[in-house]
Amino acid sequence: MWALGFVPLVFMFYLYHTQRVKKLENKIKRIEQKQKGNKEMSRILKELIGKTPTIFGQVFGTDNWEVVDVDEEWVKLRRVDKKGKEKFKLQRIEDIQTIQFDGE
Repeated sequence: MWALGFVPLVFMFYLYHTQRVKKLENKIKRIEQKQKGNKEMSRILKELIGKTPTIFGQVFGTDNWEVVDVDEEWVKLRRVDKKGKEKFKLQRIEDIQTIQFDGE
């Protein structure tokens, strides 16, 4: 008799955890896709070292900044202001949405 009450509990426990495992698998898949996108963007940005593309992020846009260095997570940008003073900026690659540049 106790088995009749125990079987539905085991079944509910199984369903709960399979759904939870699927959610975690989906999260892992999204993170892996995002990381793959960052690596691809990093490769593209490495080709732009020494050039001045316009980079648009989630909230900002940077114009007239020269790409100095790139790794898998960050891009280092440099600009010389009117007084001749160099300014540097580090930007996360994952925050970059659009890059515009001349085909030269």
